[in-house]
Amino acid sequence: MQDENNKILEAFSTVMPYLKIIFDNEAAFSITDTEKYIDVLVNKDLPINASVGDPVSKKGAIYDAIKTGKTIIKDVPKDAYGVAFKSYAIPIKDENEKVIGAIVTGKSIEKRLKVNEFSQELANSLSEISKAIQDIAKKSEDLLYSNQVILEEVKKATKTTENTDEIVDFVKQVSNQTNLLGLNASIEAARAGESGRGFSVVAQEIRKLSNSSSESIKKIDLVLKEIGSGVSNIAAGVEKSNSFFEEQSTSFQEITAAIEEINAHAHVLSEMAKKL
Repeated sequence: MQDENNKILEAFSTVMPYLKIIFDNEAAFSITDTEKYIDVLVNKDLPINASVGDPVSKKGAIYDAIKTGKTIIKDVPKDAYGVAFKSYAIPIKDENEKVIGAIVTGKSIEKRLKVNEFSQELANSLSEISKAIQDIAKKSEDLLYSNQVILEEVKKATKTTENTDEIVDFVKQVSNQTNLLGLNASIEAARAGESGRGFSVVAQEIRKLSNSSSESIKKIDLVLKEIGSGVSNIAAGVEKSNSFFEEQSTSFQEITAAIEEINAHAHVLSEMAKKL
């Protein structure tokens, strides 16, 4: 029976170097019987210090696997031995299911931890970027609202300047009628001769006032048209900026959606890294 057990353990020992290749040379292996180490395949990056002939500690995973007949898997933190690794203690059984030893594997999980750390940092960075973009988008929406309010006021001002055209036309009519009245008064004063001299002076003043009013009205009309043109330009500018902000808001939404998707992938990557 002992010879059969030795053959089983030797078979595991024969396969062990090939297992190291399968694990990309990132693992260390050892074989034990129920009492001691009978073969050890070390890895310079893993803290397995056992040698052939060393007794199996009664406080470790190997002892537990031999006693319980169950595989013991543990994640060993970096602060324990200076490097993080995953330990597998698998009981070896004979044809009668009796435990005759164990095969022990230590596999580095440094890459897994680095991927997990990178994934978490990526997720955190994306979260911060997403928050910043949402804040910018919110401010753009506020600015768009303010522009819309301004645009409404500009439209009211445009309407008001349009209404002044009627006032200017009315004043023009009054000026023309005043000029006509002054002209008629001058004619009547001329007919009256010497007795109409005083009335002639009044007629001249009326015509001067009419001419002065006419010039002033032209200037006022020009100024109002310039104001109206300026208001129209402001309205066009505000509408253009509103269009830009609306496009920008849509772009921010698309960017936010893309970042959220990348963030979701980062979390998936993090979960996958935990299973490596």
